[in-house]
Amino acid sequence: MKHLFVFALTVLFAGSYALAQCDQCPSDPGMKPDYCYTDAGFAGRCVQFSAASDICFYFPSAKAKSPLKVKVISEISQATLAETAKGNPSLDGMDMAFLVGSFLKWKSAKMDIGFTFLPSGLGYKVIQEGTGKLPESGKKVKVHYKGYLPDGTKFDSSFDRNEPIEITLGVGQVIKGWDEGIGLFKVGSKVVLKIPANLGYGSRGVGSIPANATLFFDIEVVSAE
Repeated sequence: MKHLFVFALTVLFAGSYALAQCDQCPSDPGMKPDYCYTDAGFAGRCVQFSAASDICFYFPSAKAKSPLKVKVISEISQATLAETAKGNPSLDGMDMAFLVGSFLKWKSAKMDIGFTFLPSGLGYKVIQEGTGKLPESGKKVKVHYKGYLPDGTKFDSSFDRNEPIEITLGVGQVIKGWDEGIGLFKVGSKVVLKIPANLGYGSRGVGSIPANATLFFDIEVVSAE
């Protein structure tokens, strides 16, 4: 198994990977994929992932009639590769290399599912539409928030303190991602903001937030002047 793991990683970093549209994989009535991945260098192998499931459908070739269900590898390691190979004895070394590569792509791609991205790079995902006043630049707005890193590490939360924060919008009092994002949503809205480093804390970082970090914020717009 050690040799399989080394082979998989060697092919993974030596190969060329490309994102594919889901219609390039064979369809399956039980699968509503959020993401598809294929690579010509892997003989037409194709995989589909669903954000709502920890199971992916793996197709040994583009013409396969019966997809193989494979449990998504949660971490790339020799142990998890061994577990996956044991549970799916038909998988060979090339299959494992392909699945490792596709999962690494999936880990990145799934972070963007459901987001709308603005020209600035700011992403937002609406959880609940608000019906109140739209916040205005130069005026005060109260928001509840939870901030966390891409790996889920929480660095701050007004929810934990049970007290929303009040800011003046659009005057540089907060990071650029907040100034741009919060003004888009009416009072009562619940959204997730995905803020790239250039709209966050940039190369300097702050506190437990590392330099050049992408930030996520769960935001609830509580009130606005």
